[in-house]
Amino acid sequence: MLGCLRGTAICACLFALTLGPAASVLAQSEEEMDILQMIYKDKDLVTPTRSPKPVSQVAENVTVINAEEIEAINAHTLADVLLYVTGVQMDIRGGPGSISNVLIQGSDRRHVQVMVDGISLNNLSDNFPDIGAFPVQRIERIEIIKGPASSAWGSSLGGIINVITKSPDPERRLGGMASASIGERATGDYRLELSGTTGTFGYYLSAGGMSGDGLNPSNPYNAGNLYTKLQWNPTASARLQLSVAYDKGSRGEGAFPDFAPPFAVNDTFEYFYLTPSFRYVFNDSLSLDLSARVFTKRNTQSLNQLGSGSELQKSIADELNAGGSANLSWRKGHSNLSVGADYDHGALETAGIKDGRQEQKRWDLFANDTFSLWDLSVTPGIRYDHTSTSGDFWSPSLGVTYTLFDRTIFRAYAARGFNTPPLSFTFGDGAVIIANPGLKPEEVWSYSGGVETSVARFFWIKATYFLHYIRNVITTESDIPPTDFINKGRQKRQGVEAEIRTVPLWSTSLMTGFAFIDAKDRDTKQVIRDVPRYTWDVGIDYDKEDILKGSLRGHYIWWNAESDLEASYKAMIWDLNLSKKFLEKGGLALEAFFTAHNLFNGSQYLFGVYHNPRRWFEGGLRFKF
Repeated sequence: MLGCLRGTAICACLFALTLGPAASVLAQSEEEMDILQMIYKDKDLVTPTRSPKPVSQVAENVTVINAEEIEAINAHTLADVLLYVTGVQMDIRGGPGSISNVLIQGSDRRHVQVMVDGISLNNLSDNFPDIGAFPVQRIERIEIIKGPASSAWGSSLGGIINVITKSPDPERRLGGMASASIGERATGDYRLELSGTTGTFGYYLSAGGMSGDGLNPSNPYNAGNLYTKLQWNPTASARLQLSVAYDKGSRGEGAFPDFAPPFAVNDTFEYFYLTPSFRYVFNDSLSLDLSARVFTKRNTQSLNQLGSGSELQKSIADELNAGGSANLSWRKGHSNLSVGADYDHGALETAGIKDGRQEQKRWDLFANDTFSLWDLSVTPGIRYDHTSTSGDFWSPSLGVTYTLFDRTIFRAYAARGFNTPPLSFTFGDGAVIIANPGLKPEEVWSYSGGVETSVARFFWIKATYFLHYIRNVITTESDIPPTDFINKGRQKRQGVEAEIRTVPLWSTSLMTGFAFIDAKDRDTKQVIRDVPRYTWDVGIDYDKEDILKGSLRGHYIWWNAESDLEASYKAMIWDLNLSKKFLEKGGLALEAFFTAHNLFNGSQYLFGVYHNPRRWFEGGLRFKF
């Protein structure tokens, strides 16, 4: 706890220093004031209603992260990026590339839907998205909805993380980036990107590899990745696009020396997805998007005896998902209408489910519209989902935004959401999990309201209150295998989020974020343990581009964990990122970067068997052309 207090004190002192000389603040440039024109710079967002619309009309609680911000923190995987998002809690079980769980506003990990190029990363077995293996170099932007988004995206009781990948550079025939970093314990990250447009054809290519011993015992990571996005614009109104990704790697998931016999867990993964899509713009008001998708996954997990290395147990899971989407968008006058449909057919093969193979078919219809009139916008939405394993579900929603005065937006949102039970819960093999084909989807009624403003001139401020009523909660009768999952009980999760950022002064800006979560059993009125109670995120950014760029980030989670987990969360974890350009001429740029992870050597982890890495360093070079 002393580490957390120390971090808070550091942040408070820096805020005081930054806001000191009023004369300097008044002299800031218009460029420095951009942060006050709403943090998103009024760019259209696609995630809330699956149709682009201005952030001033977005009623949901949304956070946006762009490629420039990702580069500034020298992130390796998607898990590294989400670590510092207010309202998002990360359980990262080792060094770069490790298994990582993401929670939103204290949700279960299976309640968060992670989308990439229209494909869900969540697996069919337990709805786990492997964000620890997803490389960041291909990411253009991440849009995060905190709270259920079922009226647009279906099964997503906790929230949506929508990853939008990079597109071909329309301004150049050939450009790109090459980078390499090395760190302690043989940690390495190597990347190459090429992008450009020639006539009506555009391309983006990315390749990379990561390696290291994981910084913890039995926690190595080795992986490679390939990604491409090809675009063809045969006419001014039509666009054909193809995205292909291939990721393959292996990692250690930790050692368990206290068991008899003592063992280590190792995992290999192989992911491939392909998404062809077509967009046609009929006129300034009407456009049609069609897409197909294929996603294959293979995960192999083995238990090996410590010392001898002999294999004790091995399991293999193969998945094949195929489907498509259609979305018609109409923007005319005060209306922004989106209607569409999705279809997905997934098959899971593994020894851990009944008969060794199970399937799930899903289809849906959705519609939402945003009506805007002067300073008021109203967004009704509705979606109907059918699954072959869990029946039907209706997801209505209603959002309202109101611009009271310049650069201040009030938001209110109400929605019904759900989460489909994973296949391992409904079709267990009886040895580890007892099958319960009668499991119902978990349901939630969610409400949120807040304000976002930059009217204070020196600050951007955002505050949100949320309230989730959850029923048909999926839980277990016993923690001792074989496990039987049942719908039992009701929960109430409410809380607040607050974020503040300052305008740059002397090239320095500050930020802080706080989230409080009160999770209770609605029947017993008891606080639910192992749900984060509150989190702090603080940071300092320095951007003197011709001299030095740097960021200092601090993150703290109070996990409220049961004692048998042997958790440790007394310290705020700080990471320092620095970069400097040595060459910038004629479209070429050479940059050196350095990161000190866990600067004060603190401990923060949920499970005693998965310690966070101690202080470690890495550095490298980045060449852009």
